[in-house]
Amino acid sequence: MKYSIGEIVRFKVGSGEVIEGNVQFVEKSADENILYINGFCGWAYKVPEKKVVSKVNRSKVCF
Repeated sequence: MKYSIGEIVRFKVGSGEVIEGNVQFVEKSADENILYINGFCGWAYKVPEKKVVSKVNRSKVCF
């Protein structure tokens, strides 16, 4: 699955918790892509693409 800057995604963190956030940067490599995500909880994350659960439809996001 391909992700781009500005998309809102759900992803898993170390404890298994699923968090939503906004993709800020995508680092592409031969092995795996790394996404830099600003979580809506106030933290920033560096997440391998395989930990991303799904994209979020922008019309369903509540702030």
